[in-house]
This record gives sequence, structure tokens and C-alpha cells, in this order.
Amino acid sequence: MKGMTSDEARSWCLEAGLSVDEDQVLGYPDSGRNRFYIPAPEEHQRILVFARTVLTFRGEKSFPGGVLWLRRWDIGSPQLVQVGWEIVEGLRRAEGDLRSLDVAPAQWFRHDEPVSLHAFLLQAIAFGWVTDYIPASGGFFVHLKDNRQVCFTADSAVTLKELRNTFSEWNPTNEDPMVLRMRALEKERELGR
Repeated sequence: MKGMTSDEARSWCLEAGLSVDEDQVLGYPDSGRNRFYIPAPEEHQRILVFARTVLTFRGEKSFPGGVLWLRRWDIGSPQLVQVGWEIVEGLRRAEGDLRSLDVAPAQWFRHDEPVSLHAFLLQAIAFGWVTDYIPASGGFFVHLKDNRQVCFTADSAVTLKELRNTFSEWNPTNEDPMVLRMRALEKERELGR
């Protein structure tokens, strides 16, 4: 496992075939059609299972490694989120990387480090951090949003179908449920005028 700066993470993503815009938003050509959303679980055990399912999407033995790129890890009250920072930075220090998340917000994991990546991803989900997980095998990436929705984006309809089948028990939807709810509330307000 190795810490990465945002520039290093961006370069890695570009080499992996993703586009990265000026706001560092990842994508594939035609990404809008090949995505779905799942509400992030909130109970610790469910987060643990969900994160493991993300990492073992194509099977235990085919874990490819990849990059976990933390975008916003300062969401919430400092007294609570600092616990997550301490956990993640402590895991990094154990591997000899003394840089803070401010300096190196991404982490690269080898194919033989699924437990380490699982530990990092667990923190990102539990603390509600905006984060991207990009598996080294390519084909898809996962974006954890600041509204506790998880967006899966695939490079093809075939991969999207495979992802939907794997995550069917998590009730995937084509649109972000929080965005849909906000639209519905706006319509209610307009009708009430």
C-alpha cells in the first residue's frame, strides 16, 4: 500500500482509462447511462459486508487492488471525523507513510492487500466521506457521495448488468434517491403556491 497525492491519483486514473475533469470528477464515455445508486449502509456490520462485496465483486481470488481516493474527509463535526482521520493516518503510519491526508489523500493497494483496502473503505463509508474506489482491473468505479449515496459507474452495459446483479439485494436505483426526493419536494412547494 502506498499513499498518493491528488496529482498521482489523477495520473493513475488517466492511465486506467478514466476521464478526470477539472474538478477531478471521474468518468467513462457515456457514463450517464451506465450507472446506478445505492444508499450507503449505516450499521457497522452492513458497512463491513457492503465494502467487502465492493472489493470482491468478481470473486475472492480475483481481487485486483486499486486506488481509494479520498475527496472530502472533513465532512461533519471535527470532534467526530478526527477519529476517522486518526484511524486512516494510523494505518498509513504503520506502513511507513507519515504524510497527512491533506498532502496525500489517495491510497494505492496491491492485489495482495484486500484487508488493508477493506479497512480504508470501511472508514470512508462509515464517516460519509466523498471518496472514489477505482479497481486496478478497470471496468467500473465506485463514488461515495456526500449525501450518503453510492454511485456505481461502469464502462459498459455488460459490466453494469453484472454489478446490478451482484448488488441487487441493496436495491439499486437508476437515479440518486436523494436528488429524486429533492425534486419531489420542489414540485410540492410549487403546487402549494
